[in-house]
Amino acid sequence: MVPFFFGAQDTLYGAYHPPSPDAQGPETALLICQGIGYEYMRAYRACWQMAETAAARNAHVLRFDYRGTGDSQGRQHDASWAEWIANTREAIAWLQHTTALSHVRILGVRVGALIAAAASAGDIDRRRLLFWDPVVDGETYLRDIADMHESQTRNMNRYRPRRHHHAERGADEYLGFHWPTPVVDGLAQARLIDYAPTRVDDWDVALSQGEQAPALIETITARGGHVIDMAETMDWTDIRAQYRRVALPRSAETMLDRVLC
Repeated sequence: MVPFFFGAQDTLYGAYHPPSPDAQGPETALLICQGIGYEYMRAYRACWQMAETAAARNAHVLRFDYRGTGDSQGRQHDASWAEWIANTREAIAWLQHTTALSHVRILGVRVGALIAAAASAGDIDRRRLLFWDPVVDGETYLRDIADMHESQTRNMNRYRPRRHHHAERGADEYLGFHWPTPVVDGLAQARLIDYAPTRVDDWDVALSQGEQAPALIETITARGGHVIDMAETMDWTDIRAQYRRVALPRSAETMLDRVLC
């Protein structure tokens, strides 16, 4: 893995996983659009493992952090939904320039799936996108995270003096991460299905145990895409699981079979 900075004024942090020297198979390029907030933390190691596994299959893999997140420059309150989409386009361009491969495949994780679809919607090139437990409706997602934040703060405050027995809601904090209005407003208006009618991208979806997305599944299968039933359980909206790191011991190869084909 090669850590570096790229983009305008080298403000974006990237982790490049070059193909293994002894890798077999066709040379490909894969961009991993990670989630945000606590889901970024939960899936970080799984995304690293996916990148390493793909590199062993002769893929050039790029993981990166959106502006104001992770190791990229900018503070959380500087971030915006539109800029995250622009960051993703910069990452696609970096992979194309570095590898001389025009077809960049994308793995989008949770909110990263929404960002990947939005970034591809403004591109004339056809892409293969694999959505891993995608957020299909930004407004619903924000409500779910707000519910989790409320539950967590209520639990944390239960041992404080009675006057402090309250749960936080309605602020800009979501489970320890502060998302400014330009992020919240953009995410609240984003729906994955909205990017489907005008695109000819190859969409596939991988759903962990318990995840449901009937409208998305119908759209994907109607377009000839595939639905992968993962063996693992992620429990993204279960407050009790927020500190549990996820892994893909059984589904990683199947997912890469789809996105790298």
